[in-house]
Amino acid sequence: AEGAMTADHVHAELGELVAGTKRGRTRDDELTVYKSVGVAVQDAAAAALVLTAARRASVGREIDL
Repeated sequence: AEGAMTADHVHAELGELVAGTKRGRTRDDELTVYKSVGVAVQDAAAAALVLTAARRASVGREIDL
């Protein structure tokens, strides 16, 4: 379908970004799309990256679950 994402749109896998073998966004106007397909370790890695970035930027709010 028109406007649909294809394999050509994929720049990197999550593991490549975490390992530093590929760079993520380099400009504010770039988008990041994350599609979780049920691999819990990827979900945990993504959450850890978001938490670290939020703490560094002093944004967000921590809650107890």
